[in-house]
Amino acid sequence: MDAEGLALLLPPVTLAALVDSWLREDCPGLNYAALVSGAGPSQAALWAKSPGVLAGQPFFDAIFTQLNCQVSWFLPEGSKLVPVARVAEVRGPAHRLLLGERVALNTLARCSGIASAAAAAVEAARGAGWTGHVAGTRKTTPGFRLVEKYGLLVGGAASHRYDLG
Repeated sequence: MDAEGLALLLPPVTLAALVDSWLREDCPGLNYAALVSGAGPSQAALWAKSPGVLAGQPFFDAIFTQLNCQVSWFLPEGSKLVPVARVAEVRGPAHRLLLGERVALNTLARCSGIASAAAAAVEAARGAGWTGHVAGTRKTTPGFRLVEKYGLLVGGAASHRYDLG
């Protein structure tokens, strides 16, 4: 399955619940940044500053969709990143961009980091003549299992098992 097709594995209801949880944790009360930035239309650009594998677009999209912002991607999921590359642009009300920025960037960076490590492990195994599967463990970060397992798949590794069962 190609990297873009992997997004079909993500249950929309689960994805929405995760995004809601992440945003509530990051901004549980009053959003004072909104008073400074206002609600006027704005845009933000996402640039890759390090080499790696781009992974996590469905999570990034879901975060900004929930905040009524629009994301335009310039590179597809699973792309090999070569610095400095323009990856995406987000448009929407300024206060909403700021509300989603930290959560979206952290999620994308974590997923891309896992995909990058997985791709390097798969490449090393193939280079050594290994023809079997390279798989991740089931040990994941609470609240980030779906992100981490998805990152493994985008990087070309198997996820072993999804849950602890």
